[in-house]
Amino acid sequence: MWFKNTFVYQIRDSAFSDRLPDEPDLEASAFHDCLPTQPVSMGLVAPHPEISTRQLTTREFIVWQIQRQERLLPGPVVKETLQERVDTMQQSEDRKVGRNERTDLKEAITLELLPRAFTRNQRHTVILDRLSGWLFVQCGSESRADDVTAFLRDALGELPVVPLGSLCQPDAVWSQWLSSGDLPADTEIQDEMALYHPAEDAIVKVKQLPWDSAEVQQLLANGYRPTQIMLSWQDQLSLQINEKSVFKRLRFSDDLMEQAAQEGGDSALAEWEASLHLMTAALRRFSDQYLQWCGTDRSGEPNPEKS
Repeated sequence: MWFKNTFVYQIRDSAFSDRLPDEPDLEASAFHDCLPTQPVSMGLVAPHPEISTRQLTTREFIVWQIQRQERLLPGPVVKETLQERVDTMQQSEDRKVGRNERTDLKEAITLELLPRAFTRNQRHTVILDRLSGWLFVQCGSESRADDVTAFLRDALGELPVVPLGSLCQPDAVWSQWLSSGDLPADTEIQDEMALYHPAEDAIVKVKQLPWDSAEVQQLLANGYRPTQIMLSWQDQLSLQINEKSVFKRLRFSDDLMEQAAQEGGDSALAEWEASLHLMTAALRRFSDQYLQWCGTDRSGEPNPEKS
């Protein structure tokens, strides 16, 4: 249940979650296996095996789980088969196969081989936090997060969100932290970061060097700016954040996990629900704090209290 990578979005319509029914008719968006010649299939499944509906609605949040099935057709197999077909055509017909014809052949070969391809299933949990208006999407890449939000928008009819990265430009904030040493309370920067020099278009990846070391401080003095940092916050979570404000390599504290296990008792569903509550609360608090660090309010405008 505990997210490892999270794309964070802000709901731009405060009434959006209230418009969603507790048990909407989502049959049309239910997951189905890929058809023989279908490269990808996406659909809603129950958020937990012991839940019968495709949407979990509570006072605090709404949860969906999206299953994505993809047919795995290795590129080298298609390339090898294509070359064999081209060689055969050129020899039998004594002519050169043109670019457009090769493209058509490749598409035909892909459709021919897809029914024999293996399939891979992935699941992405999406949490709409009704208390704060954050949307947390469990994904490992930006393109996959775009696919998930696009699917959910189609399934629900609307999804008025903007990514956290459009509200927050963190590199200037991080630079100030690192240069001044004035870190926020209960926040620690770990010994791993990426620094970028815009004029030289150069990236330096720093590992096992403290942020206040002479080497890191010299890079900052030479014009390098942090584009990715690792930090721990309030002994609740640690994570990697990049310049697009994507949360990766999330690790929640052992105390939170133990609390979820204790609250769940012998019930797998109860432990899952407790984990969901505790994780969402931690992500909510951190996302709120992160926006404050960036000096913007929820509209993306500068926060006068921070200026």
